[in-house]
Amino acid sequence: MRTANQLLAVDLRAWTPEDWSAAATVATAIFTIATIGIALAAALYAKQQVDLARELREEQAQPFVVVDFADNPVMRQGIDFVVENMGQTLARNVKISVDPPFATTFDEYGYPLKDAPLITDGIPSLPPRKRITALFDGAPERREAGLPMKYIATVSFEDSRGRPQEPLTYILDLSIRYNLLSPTEYGLSDAAEALRDISATLKETRSELRGEFRRRRSEGERRDATATRDSGSSDSGGTAAS
Repeated sequence: MRTANQLLAVDLRAWTPEDWSAAATVATAIFTIATIGIALAAALYAKQQVDLARELREEQAQPFVVVDFADNPVMRQGIDFVVENMGQTLARNVKISVDPPFATTFDEYGYPLKDAPLITDGIPSLPPRKRITALFDGAPERREAGLPMKYIATVSFEDSRGRPQEPLTYILDLSIRYNLLSPTEYGLSDAAEALRDISATLKETRSELRGEFRRRRSEGERRDATATRDSGSSDSGGTAAS
């Protein structure tokens, strides 16, 4: 049996010009195939990069509608419901569904958020960076009322060309807002309350001052009247003695 070395042994000195030409042709073909393979791989990689860049640009150019709860800037411990388009293009036909339906302590005053057009009808168009805010509830009052603390909100919308976008789902959890340490921040409502207290104090002070002035004036008038009577009595006594 022939060994591997014998099978691989090649006597290059015995090659004819035709053998060398055939070997060169085979080597050229192999090199060409390898070059084509590399070129195809490079082209495929470039196409993937182009597709990825295009998808990234399209995603960056899409509307991105977010719903969440936020602190009310005026009412201390007030909670806002916020809808905002954080994308770079217009969002159309924005619809918001909430499970379970919103319930707040403000409902009894005739302003239930679940029946507001923002929820029932949606938003026809929401420009980039447009923010819509609705006063939702007060944190202490809500906790005392035992209302739900967690909602699941689903937002569906279309892009600027009217193409439906993938619906976005958000878990809105109010319970994370409780039992947290935070510095006290005073807003416009606190300033207004302080001004009302100052006004009431000033009214009370003015009333007390008026009362004190009237009391002192009355005492002065009584003293003057007493002095006048005493003076008249003295004059009458002196005339009789003469």
